[in-house]
Amino acid sequence: MMGISGTQVKKRTEFQRMINDALNGKIDIIIAKSISRFARNTIDTLKYVRDLREHKVDVYFEKENIHTLELESEMFLTLFSAFAQAESESTSQNVKMGIRTMMKRGEFVGKA
Repeated sequence: MMGISGTQVKKRTEFQRMINDALNGKIDIIIAKSISRFARNTIDTLKYVRDLREHKVDVYFEKENIHTLELESEMFLTLFSAFAQAESESTSQNVKMGIRTMMKRGEFVGKA
């Protein structure tokens, strides 16, 4: 059995709860370690940041030092998000390749 992936926002129930709370005025700033921890693809990142910005909710990305309410252009956010998405996809492919290699060698794959 594989772990729960964070690549699809609809499977991230606590993320959805946080977004809903922010859109309903319960949160005025979200602090994320990095863009890659907020959302795993550019489309989701931009969608949520835009929705939150419309509701005057700031998202601060610590690693990139970006406050979305202060962001004049989405260019930096788009670029950083695209890099994060590429990194996530590369990691996923590496993990899948490793699992296939282990299975070919007859090694145990799964939780111990």
